[in-house]
Amino acid sequence: MLTFFMAFLFNWIGFFLSFCLTTSAAGRYGAISGFGLSLIKWVLIVRFSTYFPGYFDGQYWLWWVFLALGFMLFIRGFVNYSRVRKMVDPAYANLPRTRVLFIY
Repeated sequence: MLTFFMAFLFNWIGFFLSFCLTTSAAGRYGAISGFGLSLIKWVLIVRFSTYFPGYFDGQYWLWWVFLALGFMLFIRGFVNYSRVRKMVDPAYANLPRTRVLFIY
């Protein structure tokens, strides 16, 4: 949850810091989810703000692309964390806990 909020509040800087400084799957997937929601937040801020006129004039497909990308990043982080959390194999139950490298 900490890496999620860090990536959400501090945008891409928070994402890079939280993704690089954590070693657990929960931390990394939280950072991915937080960055996805941060991307959605900034697309909506730029789209509906009066301070940024002309950014999406005539290019609404670009708005939808970034919105879909942010949503997919959020869902990817959430679903992959759920998979890792529920991954239980009885063959490994008796082994001591070790760190596992997940390929992102």
